[in-house]
Amino acid sequence: MLRVGLLIVVLLAVAAPSARAAVPVGLADQQASALVDPRFTALGLRSARVVTPWDAALGESAELDRWLRTAHGLGVDAFVSFGRRVGEDCRTGPCRLPSADEYRAAFLAFRARWPWVTTFGTWNEANHPGQPTANAPTATARLYETLAAACAECRVVAPEVLDIDSMLGWLQRFRAAARPQPRLWGLHNYGDVTRGSTTATEALLAAVPGEVWLTETGGIVRADRWPYDEGRARLGVLRALRLADAHPDRIGRVFLYQWRAAWWEPWDAGLIRPDGTPRPGYAVLADYVDVPAPPVVERLPDGTEVPVRDVPLWEDGPAPRGDEPARRKDAATPDAVTIVRRARVSRAGVASVRVACPARALRPCTSRLSVRTRVHRGRSVALGRDREQVRPGRAVTLSVRLPKARRRLIRSGHTTSIVARVEAGWRRDFVVRCPR
Repeated sequence: MLRVGLLIVVLLAVAAPSARAAVPVGLADQQASALVDPRFTALGLRSARVVTPWDAALGESAELDRWLRTAHGLGVDAFVSFGRRVGEDCRTGPCRLPSADEYRAAFLAFRARWPWVTTFGTWNEANHPGQPTANAPTATARLYETLAAACAECRVVAPEVLDIDSMLGWLQRFRAAARPQPRLWGLHNYGDVTRGSTTATEALLAAVPGEVWLTETGGIVRADRWPYDEGRARLGVLRALRLADAHPDRIGRVFLYQWRAAWWEPWDAGLIRPDGTPRPGYAVLADYVDVPAPPVVERLPDGTEVPVRDVPLWEDGPAPRGDEPARRKDAATPDAVTIVRRARVSRAGVASVRVACPARALRPCTSRLSVRTRVHRGRSVALGRDREQVRPGRAVTLSVRLPKARRRLIRSGHTTSIVARVEAGWRRDFVVRCPR
């Protein structure tokens, strides 16, 4: 299981227009069938993650071969995370961490067999007690060094960690041993997104340098300690995306786990139910990547289905049902502005966002848009700002035409994204992709 540029990125289909999501989103799932599901292709996600034993290339590995070839055929960037052998669990039986030489031989066999794959994770959930890496962060550092040295053209993620008590101590010992220091890290923050916390995610961001990927996250529908709850799972997906939105300069990708579990599996975090119908979490993801979502219902534990009329990305609470009006956190007061259309950049080099002032507002609503480059070497360049007084019941588009020099950098590919900040008594940053 489980860059200099301007900020908003969504991984839409290859020919898709500019996206609205703050960070690229991918799918984490073990089944090749997920990649050919029309509802997956409709989302336009261009990356997917799979976990495999570290020595998979030395055996038949038919399912992995099918998954990798399916992704390759669809133009989906495969992210492969290595882990323990099938059946091994250090909590209940023997398990063994490979030596650096064994790991290197297995990796070179993998590259020879599937040469198009260039994104790898050193080890999946390395601090989990069931993994042979749990008590061996120094030895795991040798595996990271081996992987990075064996493929200079590859993108290598440091051992991915789970947000449990051992996380910071394990990372401290790993960093003390690793040379060179990784600049790309992986986190599984199920604890944070399930409980509505940011503690572990913030702690990891403070503990390591460079970029962080949420390589496995999402909404738990059912697990050993968690009874069936699609509403909780919807919030898990929403919180994962909002956490990434809150740190666009540090969190580079999000991989949501999973697509569709079997009815008999004890762990279910599926965006799609075992019967093939979409859950509310799917609608949240579709909203984030600006794709129309089908009507969804929340299925209660007793099988009752409750229509979900609206699943706004920014609402961290129960989804409105039936005729209940949608409540938004940015509409907590009568004068609060709401976002009608998230920030974007046009091909003409204009950054814009559309906002509305509630009809019940007692006075015009003040709203601001400021645009800057992403932080690079501790610096960011302001690109412009706009301010509007919005009359109650009306909507306006705030816009900033980017400087001519910056538009040239966009056309040349040197600037790929910007940060657009919207302020209206509250503040929200968007990482926006700039179309060339």
